[in-house]
Amino acid sequence: MRRLLFLSAMLGLAAAWMLLEVSSSGDWPADSRPAVDALIDGRIGDYLSAKAMMGPFATVVQAPFAALGESGLDRFRWASAPCLLALGLLGLYLASIARRRGASVAGQAVICVICVLNPLTFEALQNGHPEELLTAALCVAAIASAAEGRRWQTGLLLGLAVASKQWAVIAILPALMALPSGRLRVGIGAAAVAALLFLPSVVASPESFLGVQSQAAGTGQRVTPWSVWYPAASTETEIYHVGGERLVAEVENAPKLVGPLSHPLIVLLALAVPLAVGLRRGLPLSGSDAFALLALLALLRCVLDPVDNLYYHAPLLLALIGWDAFSTRGLPLRGLAGVAVALLFWRAWHDLSDPAGFNAVYLSVVLALGAVLLSSLFRPIRWTAVPVTALFELRSPNFRD
Repeated sequence: MRRLLFLSAMLGLAAAWMLLEVSSSGDWPADSRPAVDALIDGRIGDYLSAKAMMGPFATVVQAPFAALGESGLDRFRWASAPCLLALGLLGLYLASIARRRGASVAGQAVICVICVLNPLTFEALQNGHPEELLTAALCVAAIASAAEGRRWQTGLLLGLAVASKQWAVIAILPALMALPSGRLRVGIGAAAVAALLFLPSVVASPESFLGVQSQAAGTGQRVTPWSVWYPAASTETEIYHVGGERLVAEVENAPKLVGPLSHPLIVLLALAVPLAVGLRRGLPLSGSDAFALLALLALLRCVLDPVDNLYYHAPLLLALIGWDAFSTRGLPLRGLAGVAVALLFWRAWHDLSDPAGFNAVYLSVVLALGAVLLSSLFRPIRWTAVPVTALFELRSPNFRD
């Protein structure tokens, strides 16, 4: 109990320090705040018709905390607090799993701390997207629950994740494949949870709902140096008018087909890659394999998105930490390596002078990590893989709830 209280206090202090260090609310005022403010003020109609990219669960979680703030920045800091709390709870959960597997006290403490205190967390806050952290925590917690055979908990966490941010669909198959049994029922339960949360917006304002989902399904032509599409981009001049002032800027645009096809490609790979892994390794996946699969899908999601950002890599880092929790008794070396690489890229990104060189280094790291993940997931096995239809099996003699 003393150890738990100490770790909780450390996480609380780390979260409070990070929130106080945040100097900008980024995209939050234009994207998420209108929906949060409407919910705080009781303007349910405005809330249901708001076009926030984050899902309803993230809004509901943020609103009671945001109501405690007065200024815009204070309101954002309070809104971010429950998202950091989710990371802290995830850290404690993964540490408890590592403890049961024989991890040292130092290893448990490091797992807790790096789940919260890392460059990706701070970058998400600075860019005004704390819901990314909440979604990543829910996805990783769902897979950990599945690996422990907790069916109802897995379904609930998956549903809440999808109802927080659309990209959480990449975690669905890794979580279901880690379950010993009842995969179809858990999948239906997760879909029901997400549908229940989305239903009020669909009924009240179907046009707004479809507009947001359409925007999430595609992207524009803009491309960043974090993307695999950057080498194929062309530099174009765009003119903006801000406050009566004419501004000229050079931007990098990807080929025209990249925008509408990149997100569907990510979803297609989120189906095809787990299928291939299931054929190779059989079901259920171990906790280690499930987190390696999530890490691979998160990596593909990042590198294939034209508008990639550093904080998009948060689920990748948390997946590596989850992998450590299920496979190592010492320090979480994968997680620590992930934090170190993220820190290097974070520093380089904020001092960027050579975007093409940055892109080349980033893609080199992506290829190396992708090779490691693929070699782990498709390594030789000694047993015969079960049919893919086992993904939907409802019972297993080894199941324990």
